[in-house]
Amino acid sequence: MQKSIFIIVIGIIILTSCSKENSTSTAPVSTQESVNDYYPLNEGNYWVYKQSEFDSSGNAIPHSWPNDSVVVKNDTLINNKVYHTVVEYNLISIPTPHIHYYRDSANFIINSMGTIIFSINPGFLEMQLLSSDTIAYVNYSFINQTTNITVPLGTYSCVDLKGEMFRKIDNYNIAHLSHNYFCKNIGSIKRVNLWVTSLGRVDLELISYYVH
Repeated sequence: MQKSIFIIVIGIIILTSCSKENSTSTAPVSTQESVNDYYPLNEGNYWVYKQSEFDSSGNAIPHSWPNDSVVVKNDTLINNKVYHTVVEYNLISIPTPHIHYYRDSANFIINSMGTIIFSINPGFLEMQLLSSDTIAYVNYSFINQTTNITVPLGTYSCVDLKGEMFRKIDNYNIAHLSHNYFCKNIGSIKRVNLWVTSLGRVDLELISYYVH
């Protein structure tokens, strides 16, 4: 990537930015629900996203990127545990697919390294470093309030996996926000992705999906 580092979460990228949707908060999400309700990992599920790039002032940047797509492939065995293979294609037009391995562990989605990458626990807080020299780090948390999010496919009631990014260049004093909005029984509806250095962003908005 020529511009900066991406913040990657749940096979679906999360970078940091403030989104500009009109939002409506409603009732808290029940803690009795499953993470699989919000990230269904059945083989054959897929999601397709329109990609739009903006500079740090919110001005649109023209590009010719194809749509981003995320597909759940066959299961695989890693260290005697079954993981779902999740493959992402054409993210910011990168030709090499991103391959991730995820499984549900005690109602947390974890990757093959054992890192928790998604939770619907209201107390969930996870810190991730973005590089070995700590150019930035992100605190991820689950916001258990539903918010109406509008994308080209329609308006959906979503929960939010929020990220607060702190950069070395800011002496780790400024929180730059990211959001990954999930709708129950569908998956990720919208991701607002920041470039770490420039604070420009790439929005990914759902345009089609298949979940079973």
